[in-house]
Amino acid sequence: MMKHKLFLTLAVIGAISPVAARAEAMQVEPAAQAAPAANASPDEALYTAGTKAMDEQRWADAVTTFDKVAAAKGKHADAALYWKAYSLDKLGKKDEAQSVCDSLRQQQPSSAWNKECIVLRARGAAMDAQQMAELERQNERLNERLERVDPRIKVVVGPNGERTYRGTSHATSEDDIKLLALNVLLQQEPAKALPLLHDFILSDKPMEVRKQALFILSRSKDSQAQAMLLDVATSAKDPDLQLQAIQMLAVQRAKEVGPTLVQIYRGSNDPKVKRAAVTGLFIARDSAHMVDLARGEKDLNLKRDIVSQLALMHDPVATAYMEELLK
Repeated sequence: MMKHKLFLTLAVIGAISPVAARAEAMQVEPAAQAAPAANASPDEALYTAGTKAMDEQRWADAVTTFDKVAAAKGKHADAALYWKAYSLDKLGKKDEAQSVCDSLRQQQPSSAWNKECIVLRARGAAMDAQQMAELERQNERLNERLERVDPRIKVVVGPNGERTYRGTSHATSEDDIKLLALNVLLQQEPAKALPLLHDFILSDKPMEVRKQALFILSRSKDSQAQAMLLDVATSAKDPDLQLQAIQMLAVQRAKEVGPTLVQIYRGSNDPKVKRAAVTGLFIARDSAHMVDLARGEKDLNLKRDIVSQLALMHDPVATAYMEELLK
C-alpha cells in the first residue's frame, strides 16, 4: 500500500520516468522490465518497445505501440491502455487521453490502472487551472506596463492560454479587427458594445473567434456583461462555449461563483458540463461545495472525479471529507 501511494505521488509531480513509475507500480526493478526474454511473446516485445519510447519521450510512437498491445488483449492490455492515455496527455491531447481512460474503465473496471487514470485526469485539471490563473496574473502585470507605453495596445490571453497583442499589426483578419474595436468600445461605452459583442458570440463565426469574444466579455466588470457570461455558462445551446464560460466564471469570480457552479452541475445531465463545473469549483478553491456535490452524487464515476480533485486541495474541509470516506 505504501509503495502504491508513493508511486501515485511521484507520478503526479513527474519525479520519476514512465518506465520507473511502471516498475514501482508493479513492484519490480526497472532493469527487469527493460528487455524481454529471448522467448518473449510479440505482446511482451511490443510492451517493452512502448515503455522505451516513453523513456525517450517519443510520445507518438508510444501511442501507436501501446495501441497495438491493447488490441492484442494480452496480459498487458489494461496497462497499455493507461500508458496510451498517458502518452496522449503528454502530446496535449487531453480529450483523447480521457476517452482511452473511459475505454479502460469500461473494458476492465477492476483493473488497478483505473486509479492511475484518475490521477492523470486530476493532475491535468489542476495544472490547467493553475496555469490559466498564473497567465492571468502575468497578463495583468504586462498590461500595466503597456498602458504606460501605449494605451492602444492590449494583451489578451486566449482560451488555450495563448497571448495575442491587440491594437497592433498582429490583427490580420476582419474578425480580429472587429474584436479589437469591440474591446475598445466595451471599455469606453459598454451599453453600445455589449449587444454587439453578444451577437458576435452567438454568431456562426469560427468557434475560436467566438471564444475570443467570450473572453473579452468575461474581462468586463459591467454587470450586464457578467450577466451575459452567466447566461452562456448556464445554457446548453452551445456546449463548447458553455464549457469555456464555466471556466471563465471560475477564474474571474472565484469568491462568489460557487453557488452558480453548483446550480450548473445539478441542472445538467451532460457529464462534460458536470466535470467543468467541478473543475471551476477547484479553480475557485471551493472545497465546501465540492464536498456537498460528492456526498449527493450517485454516479460513482462522477463522484470519483470530484474526490480526485479534492485530494489535491490540501485544506481542512477536503481532508475531513477524505477521513469521512474511510469510516
